Amino acid sequence: MSDFEAEEKEAKELVDRFRTMMDSGSSVFFDAEELEIVIDELMREMDINTASEAIEYAIRLYPTDSFFRILRVKKLALQMRLDDAQRELDAIENEFPPNAEFYLEKVMLSKLLGEEDNSFRWLKTALELDPEFPDVHFLLAYEYLKKKDVTQALHHAIFALREDEAFDEQLFSFSFLLEENKQYEDGIAFYTQLTNEFPLYQGCWFGLGLSYSWNKEYDKAIDAYQYVLSINEDTPTAHYNIANCYFESKDYDCALEHYHIAYDQDNEDFNSLTCIADCLALKNKDDEAMNYYQKALAINPNHGDAILGIATLLKEQGKIAEARVFIEKAFALNPQSFELLFESLPYYDEDQQMAKLNEFFNLTLDQLENKTDFYKFFVLYCCENNFYEVARDVLEIHKDDPEITDVVGYYLAAVCFLNNEVKKGSDYLTNALLINYDGRKEFLSFDPILETFPEVNELIELYKP
Repeated sequence: MSDFEAEEKEAKELVDRFRTMMDSGSSVFFDAEELEIVIDELMREMDINTASEAIEYAIRLYPTDSFFRILRVKKLALQMRLDDAQRELDAIENEFPPNAEFYLEKVMLSKLLGEEDNSFRWLKTALELDPEFPDVHFLLAYEYLKKKDVTQALHHAIFALREDEAFDEQLFSFSFLLEENKQYEDGIAFYTQLTNEFPLYQGCWFGLGLSYSWNKEYDKAIDAYQYVLSINEDTPTAHYNIANCYFESKDYDCALEHYHIAYDQDNEDFNSLTCIADCLALKNKDDEAMNYYQKALAINPNHGDAILGIATLLKEQGKIAEARVFIEKAFALNPQSFELLFESLPYYDEDQQMAKLNEFFNLTLDQLENKTDFYKFFVLYCCENNFYEVARDVLEIHKDDPEITDVVGYYLAAVCFLNNEVKKGSDYLTNALLINYDGRKEFLSFDPILETFPEVNELIELYKP
């Protein structure tokens, strides 16, 4: 039995002991390390209820240890009870001396709350308290990348990766940041150094490949992904990314080869099937393309790219009516993405598009249990893509929906302010603040620009309880 298997067996046995204790109502002693293992295992299993019981049991057993109180914060955050998590953190700050774990949790919670202004300062404080804490170094690397200080980012990333190889699997978060900020050259410099330091870490090579591809250096990106395959040839994502590079270079034959390999290695990979269809369509092999789009939809009926792929083939064949019917059936059968919601509109005449948008919006809404989140993410999508007038018009139709009574005013205020409709935005914000003052945080999170409107700040201050 390997060390890993032995540790896993021990964790399972401890969890079974704890569950037996809770079921029987008896009292069994666990030392702090054992309870930490129990809680970690329960959280990994996503058994939040039993994990909550274990955390509360640990707090009763070890009331002077802030570690289990911090685990309570993590659990509350996982349940999205963010206000309760913040209150617990405040209590910990008042009752215990500060430590690195505490400041790390402050950073993690602030990210969930969208209030990250103090993250860098808290991480620096955590580092002073525990200079060897790899998690702090990893998050500092992220913060330095945000500041475009690649040298300092490398210093902390290298420290974290030397301490714990598992961070290699989390480097994708750095790549998302670099892509969002269009820091392509920084990404190349950052990951080039990491691949020099850690040539056997796949995440470093993936990061380098992505950075090169964003910079349209596709040959170098392919070389980076080939290094991933030299580490582990059964890595379908590497083949998929190589195929994407060939696709962007218009080498559809090579792209097809690697998309096929990616699918062969992962037969649930509907993205590769759709991309195979895209290549075949560009090679004017419409019947084969249609077959692969259908295969993709058999795996994922909500895959917007495949739905649009079929609609495009039908439209190009002069079958626009069939294309529209296919899109409408897709919305009628399953909730679809916001991308598909908007990308479907060009298949209709301009004077029909708003009516179709509302029709597809309602079809999706009727199939969802959690309508509140759908409205919220619709507003977020519209704000990110500057679809302010569309969002306003749709929300005004639905503003009397009882599911969103306490937040719809904030949603309408956000899109109106962002569309420079200040008077209308002020009216909506006034009503929203009167109904649900606490909702102002979500309102401000839609776009940092909202805080620059003097009317917004004046109203928030005016209606402060």
